[in-house]
Amino acid sequence: MDVNTIGQKDCLESCVITTGVSSLNYYNEQLHSFGNSLVYNYMGVGSIENIAKVPHYKIIIDFSDNNIKEIIFELLNYLLSLNVEIDIKLIYNENLSSKNIDDSMTLLNRLEKHNLIDLEIIYRSSELPKEKECSSWLQKIKNTFFFTGAGNTGKTSLISALGEFCKDKGHAVALIDLSDNNKLINYFSNIYPLENINLQGNALKEKMKRTKEAVVDVYTYRFTSIKNISEEKDFYQYIKRISDMYDYVLLNADCNTVYDQSEIFNIAEKVFVVHDFMPTKINSSKQILLRLEEAGINSKGNISLVYNKIIKCYFDINFIEEKIIFDRTDNKSLVPIVDLDCHTFEIPYSRKTMKAMINHISHKASIINHVSFSYRRNIESIYKYINNQPYVEIDDVDVLEYGINYCKVTLSNILQHSYIQTFKEEIYKCKAYVKNRKRVASYLIHSRILEKH
Repeated sequence: MDVNTIGQKDCLESCVITTGVSSLNYYNEQLHSFGNSLVYNYMGVGSIENIAKVPHYKIIIDFSDNNIKEIIFELLNYLLSLNVEIDIKLIYNENLSSKNIDDSMTLLNRLEKHNLIDLEIIYRSSELPKEKECSSWLQKIKNTFFFTGAGNTGKTSLISALGEFCKDKGHAVALIDLSDNNKLINYFSNIYPLENINLQGNALKEKMKRTKEAVVDVYTYRFTSIKNISEEKDFYQYIKRISDMYDYVLLNADCNTVYDQSEIFNIAEKVFVVHDFMPTKINSSKQILLRLEEAGINSKGNISLVYNKIIKCYFDINFIEEKIIFDRTDNKSLVPIVDLDCHTFEIPYSRKTMKAMINHISHKASIINHVSFSYRRNIESIYKYINNQPYVEIDDVDVLEYGINYCKVTLSNILQHSYIQTFKEEIYKCKAYVKNRKRVASYLIHSRILEKH
């Protein structure tokens, strides 16, 4: 649930509730502000008790939003018990049809008939959402990459591992944390506020030129604090300055950044949406893709999905991506909700990898040299991808060739083990001993034969 407060909470007159991305867009484009109001973007069930209690609620409903029936029923079930005034603006597309929509319309009409709500229906055509025209001052910045997704999906550890991998390759890397929690500061010691880059930039640039050392620096910035176009332009200039100093710029952005300022993602060469198998995270990824598509990013083919897979999770990536990209109609057919041309990275997140992350935070031990082989291999694939280098996925390798090579490497590793080496030496000694004994025995036998003759 995303919250935007207008005015002081203790003197609220009303509360505006939107039911997802489409209804929130309508509010931002058409309504803007309802005076002294609290604005909730309610995108899922389960946290309704967080809504502030006010005498007047204004709800914007769009049937294009996800889980709309469950949201409508839970919202109204809760609000009607408060005995408050409820106004509903319903964005209705006559070409959309499903049992969930019919059930929702039946409920809304019945409540209006009994004067429990005021219902206003706004009809609109089924045109696809038009891409917003990107601001002329927003241009792509070289070697700049966004990582976004719901919380606790492994974004921070992924960015940290990739940053260290780039450093091991001899590059200077800037990690910019735009999230409210700034978790990246736990992974590296060089931490700077992004706002000071104009003051410290020259000194840092000269230091890097002088030492010529690979480095990972972390910059923090409260992106959600941006209020106007002037501050957006300042942020854009900060990133441009950073990109001139470093070989790679990796930005950690949470969902709120996408919901509030999706247009800024146009500056990235590539965008990575990180998710796992949890239904709430899948839904968040779907909303992110919708917002990015509205900003005109999906059609350019620079979005990638990163599935941080827990080893013991049996959910197939095809099943998960179906939930992210498609909606299923009443006749069970799949309808794509976004026009997505992207790469997918499936990264197994094992106990060994988790231990490497913890040891890095607590003891500053290397991440990339202690994670599992599969995790490191996928980090290397992402590194090649952002550098537009070809990389080979496991499915693209000939199975027989891969099996033979794997057996060769495994056998070589076994033979190089110290215990095996000692065992081999003992075998060689035994063979030499037996061979010598055979020679002695043969000599004695021949000697006795000669004595008889």
